[in-house]
Amino acid sequence: MPLQLGSIEFNNKEIAVSINEKPFTFNNVFLRDASRSPDSVDPISSQKLFTTAEGATNLSINSPPLVDSATEPALKVQWNNDGKIIDSSYPVSFLERYSTPSGRRDRKLWDKQELESNLESLQINYEDILNKEESFFQALYNLNRYGLTFVNNIPHPELTTMSEDNSAEWPVFKIASRFGYIKKTFYGTLFDVKNQKDKAVNIAYTNTFLPLHMDLLYYESPQACSGENIFCDSFLAAEHVRKVDPAAYTALTKIPITYHYDNNNEYYYYKRPLIIEDAEIGDGFPEIAAINYAPPFQGHWKSLFETYINEPENHFEIKMPEGSCVIFENRRALHSRNEFSDLNNGDRWLMGTY
Repeated sequence: MPLQLGSIEFNNKEIAVSINEKPFTFNNVFLRDASRSPDSVDPISSQKLFTTAEGATNLSINSPPLVDSATEPALKVQWNNDGKIIDSSYPVSFLERYSTPSGRRDRKLWDKQELESNLESLQINYEDILNKEESFFQALYNLNRYGLTFVNNIPHPELTTMSEDNSAEWPVFKIASRFGYIKKTFYGTLFDVKNQKDKAVNIAYTNTFLPLHMDLLYYESPQACSGENIFCDSFLAAEHVRKVDPAAYTALTKIPITYHYDNNNEYYYYKRPLIIEDAEIGDGFPEIAAINYAPPFQGHWKSLFETYINEPENHFEIKMPEGSCVIFENRRALHSRNEFSDLNNGDRWLMGTY
C-alpha cells in the first residue's frame, strides 16, 4: 500500500502530520537539521553546511507547511532560520522512517493475564527466525510491543564445550546475530549458566531463588526439579507508580542509585536513576525509555515500584522446555528464576548472550 500524507498541524516547536491516517509528530529542530536543501547540504560531498546549533537559532516556520504529491508525497516547509529563508522537502518515506517514538512503538503493558492471553503470538520457530523475514519481523514486533519473545525447536548443539573460538557455531549466537552486534562482556561473547554450587561467581550460577532484576546495570541431561523462569513488565510498574504517587515517580527519575559488581577480581560501578524517560517526547507525560533495577547489585531499596513488581498477578511464569529460547529487552522485562533442586542428579544448562 503506497504511503499517504495529510492533515498538517504546526506550531513553534513541532509539525504534526498523518501517514496512512496515523498521527506522527516531528520536532522542528530535527526537521531543520535533516534538511537536504542545496543551501543545507553540499550536493557533491553530501556534507552539512551548517551546525545543529545554527539550525536551532531563531528558528520559525515562515509559511504554512504543504503536502506536495507531484511524485512521492512530501512535506514542504519554508523555514526562517535566523533571518535566512530555507525551503525544505521531506518525502513521506523519510517521515515514516524517522517518526516519533510515540507513533512507532505501539507498546502493550502487560501483567500475567495479558501475556498469557497472547502467548501463542510470541512463539517463533528457530529455522523461521533465521531464514524467513516475516518471522524475524514478528520477533521484532513482539520485542517492541511486549519486551520479549520466545524461540522454539532449537536444534541440539553439536558441540559440548563453549569457547570464544567456537562461539559462532552455537544456536544462541546465530539467533542473537540476526538482531545485531553481540555485546561481549567479562562473561564472554556467550556465557554458560550452570549450577556451580560452592564455586559460583554469580547468584545465577547456583540453584538459589533469583529475584527479579536486570543484567549489567553496573556496566555501561535430565532436567532439575523446578527452576521456572519468571518475567515482569517493569514499564507497567513504573506507570503504576506514576499514577498512584507522582512525587515518588519523579524522585525515581531523578535520584541516582548505585550499582556495583565486586567479585572474581572484577569491579564495576555506576550510578543511574531507576526510571529513564524518553528525551524526545517533552509534552504531556513523557514515555518511559528504560528501567534500571537490579537488587543484587544495588544498595538497600524499598519502594512502591518494588512492591508492585513482586505481586504474583504481575508475573508471567514458564518452565522453559529443552530446545527453547527467550529473547527479552533487558531494560524493560525484569527476569527471575525459582529455586531448583538437583537432588535427582539432574542438571540445568542455560546459554546466553547480550
